[in-house]
Amino acid sequence: MTPFGIRKKLKSLLNPDGGRSEIVRHTITLLLPDGSEKVLTTEEHYSILMAADANGITISTGRRAGGTCPDGHCGLCRLEVLDQTGLSAMKSGEKDSLEDHAAGRPHEGRPREPGPPLTPNTRLGCHAKVLGSGARIQVPALFTMEDIKGAEG
Repeated sequence: MTPFGIRKKLKSLLNPDGGRSEIVRHTITLLLPDGSEKVLTTEEHYSILMAADANGITISTGRRAGGTCPDGHCGLCRLEVLDQTGLSAMKSGEKDSLEDHAAGRPHEGRPREPGPPLTPNTRLGCHAKVLGSGARIQVPALFTMEDIKGAEG
C-alpha cells in the first residue's frame, strides 16, 4: 500500500464520517521583500513555509536548495510576525532553535556564525502553524535560482 493509501485508510478509521472531513482554510498576509503584500489562502495547520510554497512563493531559508533542514532546528527560516493572530504559540523547540542560531551554536555538527539578534516578533516559518486568519508576516528574503547556482567560475 502506498503512503497515500495508508493515510486514506487511517483517516477513514479515525473520522466517523468515513474520512470526508471538510478542509478548513484561513488567510494570512505576507509582506514581501519588494514592499508588496500578498494575501494567501491556506489550509489549517500548514506551516508558514508550506502555506507560502502552496501559493507559489518560496521563502528563503538560507539553505542552498531552498528547503527546510531535516530536523527543523537550523533557525534559518526566520520571519518577523507583525500580527500573531491565527498562528500557533511558540513552543520550546522553536525558541531553542532561534536562540541557538542567534548565539552561533553548532547545528548538525557544523559550526556557524551567530545570527541576527532576536526580537519579540521573530518566528521560524517551519514551526509557526496557521490556525486561523489574520496573521501578518514580514518576509526578509525569497528563494531565487541564483541561490542554488553558486559562484560561477
